[in-house]
Amino acid sequence: MTYAEFLVLFLLPPLLGLTWAHKHLKDRPLPNDFVPRRLGGVLGFLVTVAVLYTTPWDNYLVAQKIWTYPLTRVWGLRLGWVPLEEYLFFILQTALSTLTFSWLSRRVPSPSKPPFQGPLTVRIVVTLAIGIAAAAGYGLWVGWEKGTYLCLIASWALPVVALQWSLGGQAFLRHYRLILLTVLPVALYLIAADTWAIRSGIWHITEATSLGWRLPGGLPIEEALFFTLTTLMVAQGALLIYTWRRRKAFP
Repeated sequence: MTYAEFLVLFLLPPLLGLTWAHKHLKDRPLPNDFVPRRLGGVLGFLVTVAVLYTTPWDNYLVAQKIWTYPLTRVWGLRLGWVPLEEYLFFILQTALSTLTFSWLSRRVPSPSKPPFQGPLTVRIVVTLAIGIAAAAGYGLWVGWEKGTYLCLIASWALPVVALQWSLGGQAFLRHYRLILLTVLPVALYLIAADTWAIRSGIWHITEATSLGWRLPGGLPIEEALFFTLTTLMVAQGALLIYTWRRRKAFP
């Protein structure tokens, strides 16, 4: 199977299903603190940010051979070091996460107040903790070959997560169920698909720059972390967009 066939088999069906489901839920109300937005605009913005932010990072990974792909499994069209199919994956994964969030936002009841006391304090603590973890990932990157992929993921993704928490931590605390119910199924699905792709030889994670810790099925732990964090980034980004004008509703 080629990379393009993988995208058609694993990404298009859930996207088509979610598109159908969303159209049939369009008359259901959004949570009270959501500002109405056009889904196409939200999706376009998040896809643009995802592609622009991920492109230089992913090109570095391929250039350093942290992950590789057989030439026989891709079309042969590249932008930089990365095959065109990988850019399509950026777009389709972001769309999958956004549509899942949008569909669930009309079904998951939101609490009237955050589940924790002192949400501002929690937001500050979480932001600082994530920021420290990001700095640690960047610092450990140098001189730790086996941890290279892990540190690159941490130093790339965690600053965004920390920034999101600094802007919308109260909203994240209030809508934690919506975030969890978006992240868990999407991340688990992508992890399963990634496991299948690696076992099928569509792409490969280099052992020398990976910890060697694997999930059942042989998936490197870094890949599971990557899909969990990227899905979280999209879900929190979507929530920020929908609650931007109301994010200070809870001091």
